[in-house]
Amino acid sequence: MKNNFFYILAIGILIFIAGTGLGLLFFYFFKEESVFIINKFKILQNFFGISEYQEGMSYWYIFAVILFGNIISTICYIVLGYLRILIPISFITGFFIVIFLMSGTIRHSMALPLEVIILSSAESFYRILALSTGEHIQKNKFKNKAAPVTSFIVIFLIFLASVFYEMHQIFG
Repeated sequence: MKNNFFYILAIGILIFIAGTGLGLLFFYFFKEESVFIINKFKILQNFFGISEYQEGMSYWYIFAVILFGNIISTICYIVLGYLRILIPISFITGFFIVIFLMSGTIRHSMALPLEVIILSSAESFYRILALSTGEHIQKNKFKNKAAPVTSFIVIFLIFLASVFYEMHQIFG
């Protein structure tokens, strides 16, 4: 049972939800600290050459940054799943996604838009799916190829949809 893909995925989703719950509590009690954490994350993004969208940036540049950034993070999530650290990474992902989203309400002085919630949910789901796929491959060594192959296809489709949805949000 513990080697079943859907069992692994369910554990990843439940731990992710627990991380989001703790992230909400943390944000509720420590709003200023949450914004500080996200501002420090921006410095890390700048270190890797990723900058926030500014008016006049090229469509293809933004597309490449989003595409390659998400490809790298998805590969990292698969590798982290393969290293069997699904539980802590799922929890940390849930925690920081909520901190990121909620601190945006303070930094931008506006409510959280539905399209941002949809995009974050889709990206979070395919990342948890990538973690689960990596752990399933590690535990089963491709004995049953149907689960990882199907998972890779679903990850790829949600990944592409997320990239184009984000481009649509930016450029309309």
